[in-house]
Amino acid sequence: MLKQKAGVDMLNGSVMKNLIRFSVPLLLTNWLQLLFNTADRFIVSRWVGSDALAAVGATFPFYIMVICLIGGIGAGVSVCAANDFGAGDDNGLRDTLHTSILFALLFALFMLLLGQGLTRPVMRLLGTPADVVDDSVLYLRIYFLCMPGTLVYMFGASYIRATGDSKRPLMLLAISGASNVVLNMLFVIVFHWGVAGVAIATAITQYLSAVLVVIYLARRRGPSALDLKKLKLHKAKLAKIIRIGLPAGLQSAILASSDMPLQFAVNSLGSLAVAGNSAALTIDGAIFTSMDALCNACTVFTGQNGGAKQFSRMRQVLKDSLILTVAIGFVLGWTGFAFRYNIIGLFLPNAPEAVEYGVSRVSIVSTTCFIYAVLCVLNASLRGYGISTTPAIITLIGIVGFRYTWVLTYFKAHPTIFDLYISYPAAWILCIIITSILYGRLTKKVRLKEKT
Repeated sequence: MLKQKAGVDMLNGSVMKNLIRFSVPLLLTNWLQLLFNTADRFIVSRWVGSDALAAVGATFPFYIMVICLIGGIGAGVSVCAANDFGAGDDNGLRDTLHTSILFALLFALFMLLLGQGLTRPVMRLLGTPADVVDDSVLYLRIYFLCMPGTLVYMFGASYIRATGDSKRPLMLLAISGASNVVLNMLFVIVFHWGVAGVAIATAITQYLSAVLVVIYLARRRGPSALDLKKLKLHKAKLAKIIRIGLPAGLQSAILASSDMPLQFAVNSLGSLAVAGNSAALTIDGAIFTSMDALCNACTVFTGQNGGAKQFSRMRQVLKDSLILTVAIGFVLGWTGFAFRYNIIGLFLPNAPEAVEYGVSRVSIVSTTCFIYAVLCVLNASLRGYGISTTPAIITLIGIVGFRYTWVLTYFKAHPTIFDLYISYPAAWILCIIITSILYGRLTKKVRLKEKT
């Protein structure tokens, strides 16, 4: 039977203490990723111009929707591996690993081909300003070439974290992320490749990340070691990963797609609004990636304890995760608000009107993001229980439907940036109410099933 040899012990000891120990490397990983992405935008805005920043920023809703879909399916890998680890199932853990890596490669090829065809129609659908649309399409088409590297890294990192090790993915990201910054400076500042240079640097470093995670997994010992000759789609594991991960991925993608009508509304205000919104995403990104790190920890802790049938501990994981995530969302949100002009001004030193657009977003979205923390944790806990479909439906109705309706009705009658962004907290509150009502009933069914 597999024993906890390294990393954080999620099955014993103080839940709050171990959650913090596991979450800190996750937080650092997400902050480091954000830092590297911010460096991309900073280099583009300073050495190419605000139009180039707008071109990259205009791709954000589509780009983040793809990342969220992949990350959600990666949550299926995390829950499957965490259940195996918590139950001490060595064979199950081995099958999960080899299924995950092969599935990542196959799904990546599908995403690569799909992305090449959808890029221009989606950017046109978003109403991307004519002066930046070609650069936006070029950026996305190059980005989709790195899908195999992206998926292998994300699925591999999800597996590693599910076994209690959140430090190793941080180390691997630090190597690839630093390489990304260097390549960006080389391609943009030295070679003058503009937006294409940023995309090429990203593609190269995503493949580097994948190679690093594969090498690490191959060198591990025991059931968590990867043998490329044994890659196989084990039906039971693939079915579980898809059953949990696909609804979670669709939920995340649907949530991200709900930004599309908002991006369309921003685009309708001109390229200065797009640039300001893009710069403001740096502040929002720091907050939401921090909350996401804590929610990922909640999912893994819940999954491991579910495998070990420690249901009372799973409830404690929910309580402690809520405290930590709401607290960090509140502190970071209001810190971002306090320094909003300083941060956004770094990206747009010669575009005061664009800065004001960015400040408007931060003043509403960042200061209320702690509300979203509650919804994020509830969904993360449900994923740990193996429940993904219901949260996806709630997200579809409560956020996507709400935001589309808002843009087509209220915003159309009141086309101001404030009236656009106030839809964020309104949609979050609606989903929290619905999810809270259903949470107890859904988790009780899982506990009763596991006890029989």
